[in-house]
Amino acid sequence: MRALERPGYGRTVKITPVRLDCAAALALAVVAIVGFHELARTAAPRPVILIVVLLSVLPAAGRRLWPRAVLAVVTIASALVVALSHGDPTPQLAVAYVSYVIPGRFPRREALALLGGTLAALAAATAALPGRDALTALAENGVLVAGAWLIGYAVAQQRAYAKAVRSREERDDRIRIARELHDVVAHGLSLIAVQAGVAGWVAESQPAEAARALASIEEISRGALREMRALLGVLRVEDDVAADLEPAHGLADLPALADRVTAAGIKVTLDVRGEPRDLLPGLDLAAYRVAQEALTNVIKHSGAASCQVTVQHEAQAVGLEITDDGRGTGGHGDGHGIKGMRERVALYDGTFQAGPRPEGGFTVTARFPA
Repeated sequence: MRALERPGYGRTVKITPVRLDCAAALALAVVAIVGFHELARTAAPRPVILIVVLLSVLPAAGRRLWPRAVLAVVTIASALVVALSHGDPTPQLAVAYVSYVIPGRFPRREALALLGGTLAALAAATAALPGRDALTALAENGVLVAGAWLIGYAVAQQRAYAKAVRSREERDDRIRIARELHDVVAHGLSLIAVQAGVAGWVAESQPAEAARALASIEEISRGALREMRALLGVLRVEDDVAADLEPAHGLADLPALADRVTAAGIKVTLDVRGEPRDLLPGLDLAAYRVAQEALTNVIKHSGAASCQVTVQHEAQAVGLEITDDGRGTGGHGDGHGIKGMRERVALYDGTFQAGPRPEGGFTVTARFPA
């Protein structure tokens, strides 16, 4: 439970859970002192009875700090109050109030043991009461304490489930962002490495070609930096500030991607079949990233001179096929590239295959249900 802030006279007063428990304990003490006059008619000295009554409620203020010790003190003192009662004993609200937090603070077996000990102590105290009063006290306190424990258990289970969901979502977000960064960095650096090699090779003999390669490096690096800033901006954005994001990539960006790879020295032919249509943004981005990563592997591993990217728009699906005429190596099967492509396709219940072709070269195929 988070602290609540309440405006005061020129300052902010924080209402913490412990302060709320203190207020609840004082309220319970007022109720208990009202019944003090009934207990005062017993043979026990009034100061002793007053101490017992206060011990049965005031320690509840520390239920979040020392739950086990507070439960023991409140239960024992409440059992004495029940045993000393005359007439109709009052329900022991403080015991129920403390029992509520027990399931959320201890393992289930220990929490059940504490509940059993609490109920046993209160049941033993009712033995000192007359028959009908004993049954009434036993039923009231039993239902009250067990009910509070069960509510606390249900709340603890709900919080544990919500925490697990948040943890899973955060893990999935980390994996997704890591995958995006891998694709952006691997593709950009692969193109930059090729262009830098070209620039170094022709720097003296063909200055114009070297200048073109350097200009391409600048363009590629700026594009990669923009994408990385957009991804990191998602992590840094404040709750009340909207992220300044560029539109996500999609299949419509494949011509520009093909041009960049062609400029790096591998001729890319793009073949779009069927009638393109709007896709879900996430699916559109996933298809683009698969093509991007496949082309990155062509640059890094295949030694190919040309490559063909085929996009097949069907009524119920979108298919991708990336083939090259290289050595039949499309990357390491246990690396991040092929694994990331397979994960992206599986996320949308699609099918994915990657492997060398019998006639030579390498093929990556992916099919996304639209």
